[in-house]
Amino acid sequence: MTATHAAATAGWTPHDTWLLAVVGISIVVVIVLISWLKVHAFLGLMVGSFAVSVLSGRPIGEAAHSFTSGLGDTTGKVGILIVLGAVLGRMLADSGGIDQIVRTLTRLVGRDRLPWALTLVAAIVGLPMFFEVGFVMLVPLVLQLARRDDHPVLRVGVPAMAGLATVHALVPPHPGPLIAIQAVHASIGLTLAFGLVVAVPCAIVAGPLFTGYIWPRVAARVPESTLAAFTTAEATGEEDDRKLPRFSVTLGTILLPIVLMLVKAVCDTAHLPHGPLRTALDFLGTPVIALLLTVLLSLFTLGYAVGADRQRVHESLVRSFPPIAGVLVIVGAGGGYSQALEDSGVNDAIGAAAQHLHIPLLLLAWLVAALMRTAAGSGTVATVAAAGIIGPLAHGLDAPHAALLALALGSGAAFLGHVNDAAFWMFKEYFGLSVGGTLRTWTATHTLLSVTSLACVLALGAVV
Repeated sequence: MTATHAAATAGWTPHDTWLLAVVGISIVVVIVLISWLKVHAFLGLMVGSFAVSVLSGRPIGEAAHSFTSGLGDTTGKVGILIVLGAVLGRMLADSGGIDQIVRTLTRLVGRDRLPWALTLVAAIVGLPMFFEVGFVMLVPLVLQLARRDDHPVLRVGVPAMAGLATVHALVPPHPGPLIAIQAVHASIGLTLAFGLVVAVPCAIVAGPLFTGYIWPRVAARVPESTLAAFTTAEATGEEDDRKLPRFSVTLGTILLPIVLMLVKAVCDTAHLPHGPLRTALDFLGTPVIALLLTVLLSLFTLGYAVGADRQRVHESLVRSFPPIAGVLVIVGAGGGYSQALEDSGVNDAIGAAAQHLHIPLLLLAWLVAALMRTAAGSGTVATVAAAGIIGPLAHGLDAPHAALLALALGSGAAFLGHVNDAAFWMFKEYFGLSVGGTLRTWTATHTLLSVTSLACVLALGAVV
């Protein structure tokens, strides 16, 4: 029995009630500071983090430690992916590689069906990738589509993020679904099959259908610094005597990290024996290594091979970093806030409350994961915590219902991504939204994804 589960089975205390109230108070504090007082998001999240720790009864020294450790952990795991993605995006932009992708994509699908195509492309790209990796790789494409063909940025941004979020929540080998599968002793193959069935209607609802409703109703203005990060040399009026990279070369460069991570995922799910080859594949398929190798390859395929000299490649690299500085500090602060919530004991309080609810197991799993996501911000953290509570309740389930239980955990962990979610701030900063606009787009997209997938899981549970 895990520590979280042991705490969940203990009696409910007034302190547990207070911890749940602290979550609500801290969220209000963050939103008021950022939206009403116009405090920068970094400071707002930092104050929110300290409010959580102090109100939950933790010493002020531990409050500082929670924030700094969470900031460092998030920056180390997500920040480096943002940096490498920005470099790759700059190389794609300066070489004209993004232009090639944009022209090919728009020629194949047409303007009216572009949100549908982007949802599909994002889902395929996101299958073997961590969400943050797919995000930073798709942002240049989305912004270039919006700039070149005068598409509203949300009309192309929302479906791309919806496609990524869908596979991240429901389809192994993403870490959340794999954790849930292990906790409830489900079959990976069966969960993958059910996950793909559930993912189709979820991606449609949260992607092109919701996009058609929301993009005219929310104002978005991409910051000039973000546009500068992904604007081609042609667009800035610079002389360019290089040829454009071929579409196949550009696509191959983009797909390299996907292939490397997919090979690693296949090795993990197939339980291949350990040895020198397996060790090499595990190393090459690590997201940081895969992206680093792709960036190094792009220096040739998107730089030297299309006529750039060493000075021009160096200039592209230098221009990659300043535009993402603001994104990095906000994402790091979001990680610090999330860590403060976790260290305060909120997870145990939610687990204790969930154990006293007499509801069907699939719905209970979704509810626990949804509460964890609301409190902790990270979908993976929410799945880990919820799996520790639900796992012991899954004994005796047949294979189909165990697979559906794993999907219910992943579905709940997608619920209501808001101000304590680092990706919330990435989406806000990249697409130039207000906090309210991000809640109406990012948060609403995840809520639709979560609720739709829950309905699909319950429907499958009634017939299998």
